[in-house]
Amino acid sequence: MAGQAIAAVLGILLALALLEPAAAAGMKFTTHDLRSEKAVRQLYERWCKHFKVVRKQEEKVHRFANFNQTVHDVASRTVRVADEPLRLNGFADATWAELEACRCRMTPEGRRNLAPVPVKRRGGDGNLTLPDSIDWASRICGQGLPCISPVRNQLLCGSCWAFAATAAIESHLAIRPEVSIIVQLSEQELVDCDHASHGCNGGLAIKAFNYIKQNGIASRQNYPYRTFPRENGTCLARTTPRTNMTMIGWTQLEPHNEYELLAQVTYAPVVVAISIGVNNTEFKRYAGGMYRGKCGTKIDHELLLVGYDPDSYLLKNSWGQSWGDFGYLSLPRTHNCGILERGGSYPVMGWD
Repeated sequence: MAGQAIAAVLGILLALALLEPAAAAGMKFTTHDLRSEKAVRQLYERWCKHFKVVRKQEEKVHRFANFNQTVHDVASRTVRVADEPLRLNGFADATWAELEACRCRMTPEGRRNLAPVPVKRRGGDGNLTLPDSIDWASRICGQGLPCISPVRNQLLCGSCWAFAATAAIESHLAIRPEVSIIVQLSEQELVDCDHASHGCNGGLAIKAFNYIKQNGIASRQNYPYRTFPRENGTCLARTTPRTNMTMIGWTQLEPHNEYELLAQVTYAPVVVAISIGVNNTEFKRYAGGMYRGKCGTKIDHELLLVGYDPDSYLLKNSWGQSWGDFGYLSLPRTHNCGILERGGSYPVMGWD
């Protein structure tokens, strides 16, 4: 039984690893592609080519059943405006176990022993006129490089909290006035060493901020993310070089205050939390465009708010570039999956 369980996990890892290199936006299709089984099989071949997914022929036989179910579910359940195309992401032939493996977990807030830095709100007193839109993901910062680091994949680990925290700090370092630092930080160090959270079993970005304030953090190059995360992994922080930066702490934003949240995003991205819900295949199959599917009832996933416009929030996720729009999510401001419930948080750096 143990051997079968290991083999099953390795199979999931292999499937997810095959998806990871494909940097493609959602693939469009129409109900005409579902007119017959032959047409769906042709669609499957087109999907494999689009996302550069390589499958052995015998694997395709049982994968096709997953794909067939997915495309029909997307066609029948996707909520969209008129003329908006149907789309598939890079998880269209995944098993339910593989989809569930990507689910993040957030622990209870537990802020009693965490003290945010009492800094002046960067958004002023609430009278500041905000721009109609901002998109850090499309901007260029220091050294002629993007302000936002590449979308990554948390794989079989409930570590969205670690990815959100590192992504926030990376963006603040890149946006820093005068001297920008382009660096990718180690999510694995947080999973292994931040004992205020629970590794692959969940955590909170604010706890990660607290850990980094006290201990610093290694770069991703020096402390890489493992494709096969180990529970209770050995912490290598003491023997790994620290990244050269100064972090004072972090600030928590007021819940249910959209003005304050957007005001902070005009300065730099902010970590936010949303409610996806258990068994939400609509969210996991999201392939770009405005997300109009189901939300959950309990906040359970952290990601990075990198911009907004009059109609939507733009968020960077940690499920790889074959999910969503190259790894990004457009969330309607009127159907926002609880994004305002916790208010958001951001790191306070030495120059803030």
